[in-house]
Amino acid sequence: MARKQKPRLLLHICCAPCASWAAKCLMSDYEVTLFFYNPNIWPQEEWSKRLAVVEKLAGIYNLPLIIDDSGVEDWLIMASPLSQEPEQGRRCQLCYEWRLRQTATRADQEGYAYFATSLTVSPYKDREAINQAGQLVAKAVKANYVLTNFQENNGYRHSIELSRQYGLYRQKYCGCKFSLSY
Repeated sequence: MARKQKPRLLLHICCAPCASWAAKCLMSDYEVTLFFYNPNIWPQEEWSKRLAVVEKLAGIYNLPLIIDDSGVEDWLIMASPLSQEPEQGRRCQLCYEWRLRQTATRADQEGYAYFATSLTVSPYKDREAINQAGQLVAKAVKANYVLTNFQENNGYRHSIELSRQYGLYRQKYCGCKFSLSY
């Protein structure tokens, strides 16, 4: 009997530690492709460092990885007026939407049935706002957004354990230049 093919899912990933747990959770039900799109990460050296570790994780999990390095200037134009917003404020909400819109568009362009994000692993992120952004951008595309709560069942702790196990770099801030002052 032929095995049923899993639906394809494009997983937006912010960093390897969060992706380690999110991808692990999704791989049993989906054919996962990692999508590294983070024009918010600053400075360039930090972006490159995170990308190198994401590439390492993609190799460990034997998952395809799509890298999109576009949108940095446009992201800065959007975020700069909100530079004084606190973490989890309006700037972060727009950033979630920004990155998920690009993920949804890419999912559509490449024929993925679903898309999701690893952002809901972190207890420092607003999971409800992330999922609302995903549902909002899904209205404009064919791909369906998968609501997630990767914090469930100690997901953040599991991401820390996996990071140690795989020797993954764990950053100390969300990534954007405006979050460095908090």
